[in-house]
Amino acid sequence: MNIRVQLLERWDRLPFDVRPDMSVATLKNEALAAFGLSNAVAADYVVKLRGWDVLGEQGSLAESGAREGSTYLMTYRRRRPIR
Repeated sequence: MNIRVQLLERWDRLPFDVRPDMSVATLKNEALAAFGLSNAVAADYVVKLRGWDVLGEQGSLAESGAREGSTYLMTYRRRRPIR
């Protein structure tokens, strides 16, 4: 299945070729590494699909409602101060 992950803070989107039984948490870790944030803490980011938080990240992509061509949005879990 082909999906995309968009990192909101970078305004960048990357394609991923994944299996529907892959967990959302695994996708999140792979996306962070692909965006060059491999040392980032995955718990600091939230994953959204169609505007809703994906709460069960241990569940599969298919269980979260992903379809062919879906785009997951990743952003910081909490607001960050502007400097």
